Amino acid sequence: MRINLKSFALFAGVLCLMASAACAQKGSKKGRNGSEMKTQMDSVSYALGATMGSNIRTTGIEGVEIDLLMAGIEDALEGDSTMKVTADEGNKVLQAFMADFQKKQAEESKGNANEYMQKAGADGKLQSTESGILYEVVTMGEGPKPAATDKVKVHYEGKTTEGTIFDSSYERGQPAEFPLNRVIPGWTEILQQMPVGSTWIATIPPALAYGERGSPPNIGPNEVLIFKIELLEILPPAEKK
Repeated sequence: MRINLKSFALFAGVLCLMASAACAQKGSKKGRNGSEMKTQMDSVSYALGATMGSNIRTTGIEGVEIDLLMAGIEDALEGDSTMKVTADEGNKVLQAFMADFQKKQAEESKGNANEYMQKAGADGKLQSTESGILYEVVTMGEGPKPAATDKVKVHYEGKTTEGTIFDSSYERGQPAEFPLNRVIPGWTEILQQMPVGSTWIATIPPALAYGERGSPPNIGPNEVLIFKIELLEILPPAEKK
C-alpha cells in the first residue's frame, strides 16, 4: 500500500494544532459518544477530528489503535504534564515510522515495477530501447530528431500504471517547453528517438523516472510511469545577449 505523504503531513499538522489547543481547552472533557454539535466550537471540534480521521485513512496507515489515539488527543488537550511522551519524542516516533514505512514501500514497489515491466513487454506488442523503456508508436513524424542539448515543445500526459493522471499539458491547454537534458532520463532518451510530428506512448521504468525517492505527493517510490508524448517542435537556440 502506498502512503500518501501529503495526507500524512496534513495529519501531522492536525495533531500539532490539537496539541496547541491545550491552553484554550485545558480541563475540558466531553463524552465522545452521542455528542451533539450545538455551538460553533462543537462543530470546530468535530471538524478537527473528522479531518484527522480522514487523513489517517488516506495515508494508508493501518492498525491505528483508536483508544490510544483518543488518549493522546485528550492528554494533549490537558497539557504537557499529562503527556506520556513529549512532543520531541512523538516527532521522533513518527519520523522513525515514516522512514521504515518508506523503505518497505520502496522495496515492495520495486518488485511490482519489475513485474509490471516484464508483463508489459512479454507479448511483443511494444518496442523496447536498450535501457528498457517500452514504447508504442501512435504516429511517426517526418521531421528531425532532437539532440539532448535541444529545447523542445511537447504536449504530454503522464499517468501511473493504475491509470491516474498526475500531469497533463493537454489539461492545461498549453504545450510545455524545456531543454531535453533537464528532464527525467527516460524523457531525454526517448525524445531523441522521436522525429518531430511523432506521438508515442512510453512506459518508463523507475530507474529512468523518479527512482526510489519518487515525486511526492503524486508519484511514489519506484513507480513505473506511462507518458503519451507528442513532439511538436525543436525550438531554436536562445539568442545570446
